[in-house]
Formats: sequence, C-alpha cells, structure tokens
Amino acid sequence: MHKKIIFQIERLTEKAGSVIDFFGERLKNLFFGQLGVRLTYRRGAVIILLITAAALIFFAPLKWVVWSGILLMVAGMFLWLIIIFSWTLDPMIDYKIRIQKIKRWGKKLLKYLSGEFKDLEARHHMEAYAWGKLAYFEELKSEVASFSKANLLQKFLGRFFSTFMILILGYAFIFFGLQKISAESFVSAAQQNGLATFGSISDFIYYSAITIATVGYGDIYPIHAFARVFVIAEVLCGALLVIFLVSSFTAISISLTAERQEALIGEIEKEIRSIDKVFSELKHLQKEDK
Repeated sequence: MHKKIIFQIERLTEKAGSVIDFFGERLKNLFFGQLGVRLTYRRGAVIILLITAAALIFFAPLKWVVWSGILLMVAGMFLWLIIIFSWTLDPMIDYKIRIQKIKRWGKKLLKYLSGEFKDLEARHHMEAYAWGKLAYFEELKSEVASFSKANLLQKFLGRFFSTFMILILGYAFIFFGLQKISAESFVSAAQQNGLATFGSISDFIYYSAITIATVGYGDIYPIHAFARVFVIAEVLCGALLVIFLVSSFTAISISLTAERQEALIGEIEKEIRSIDKVFSELKHLQKEDK
C-alpha cells in the first residue's frame, strides 16, 4: 500500500512537471519569440518610453504623475529585458528584422515610383524596385556569411553593458521618484551626520549602481516598503541578468549560431530567387514588346 501511494505521487509529479514544461515552452515562445521580434523591431519606441518615464519622474510636481512615470519606467525596463533575452536566445534576430525591413522598403519604393513617375511604364517601376531590393539582399547575405563568434561576442558585450546601464538609470529614476513622493523613502548616513545633502538624481544613480552590483556599502538604505521592494527587484534583476545572459551565450547561442546562420542565408537566397523571377518576367515582357 505504501509503495502504491509513492508510485501514484511520482506519477502525479511527472504529469505536473510535464504541464509546467509545456506552458513554460509556450510562454518562452510567446515572450521571447513573437513578442521579442516585434519589440526588437520597435526598440526605438521602448527607448522613447523610458525617456518619457524619466522626464515624468524628474519634472512632474504631482505625486500621481510621478507614480505614472514609475509605472512606465517599470514597463519600459520589462520590455527591454524581453528584447535582450530574445536576442540572447537568437543572435540572428537582427538580420531577420532587417529582412522584414527590406521587404517593407521594397513595397514603399514601388508605391513611390508608381506615383512619382506615372509617365514611365510599369515594368520600369518593377525593374527599379527589383534592383533596389537585390542590392540590399546581396549586401545582407555577404554580411550574414561573414558573421562569426567574434561578431557575436562583440554584440553580446555591447548589449550586456547597455542593458545594465538602462537598469541602473531606470531604477535610479524610480528611487528618485519614490523620494519625491515620500522624503523618508531612503535615508543617507552622510545626511544624518550633517556631512552632505541627499536626494539628487546623482545620489540615486550611485545607489542604483552599487545595488545592482550587490556591493551594499550601507551609506544609503531604504526605509519605505515600496523602496525596499524596488531595491530587492533591482538586485534580482542584476543577478538573473548575469546568470541568464552568460549561460545563454555559452550554452545556446554559440553552439547554434552556425545552424541559424545557414538557415538565414537560405532565407535570403529565397528572397533573391524571387527577385530573379521578377527579372525573368521583365525580360519576357521586353521580348513581347519587340
């Protein structure tokens, strides 16, 4: 009886683990797949969101506006982390986005030529459109073919550093906003001893940097509950970011870069073949005109 109960518990545990793995994989594909690509394509908008949040926190005189800025800052940093994690899981994501951009650019070019040069025949518009796309795709193919682990390391270090800077500045503005809302959110030992003033944005940039680095000098410490929650969140973000990026870089990105590189070159060649078909059709039309 005892063994039977243990067996049933083990079966339930296995089923629960399978369900968790299933939903975990779906969430990963949702956040770091589809959503990650869309956000990476619009990462400029995420930067604007972060700047807007910082401006609201810094300049707003009303508490509810400062709170709005804090919430926007949290949302912006969350979206940026999705972008950086998506890139870490698929280092070729930038090239995929550039393929989409070239396709959109081609459509816009054809539309522009059709509207601007109405006196020319449609085949001339198509020819200019095809040559334009072909030039971009050939250049992109050459760039992807020369992609190497050295390129990946360079990009990895750059984005790793930029992400840490965004987190440091983002949390610094959050701490600054909390201090504006309640002057007792943070306490400075130097201020208590009458050695220095406290409360400027530079104070919180310094505090955010030593917090995410988990140094903890103890010269500034949170008092308010919300302040402590955000401090804990920054420490966890810093630790998880290092663990995730390093493990992904060594275990996933490097080993699969060659496969993804070949797949992406195949996708670009497919686009080039579709352009070659356009040229073939144009040549056929020219023969008919003659």
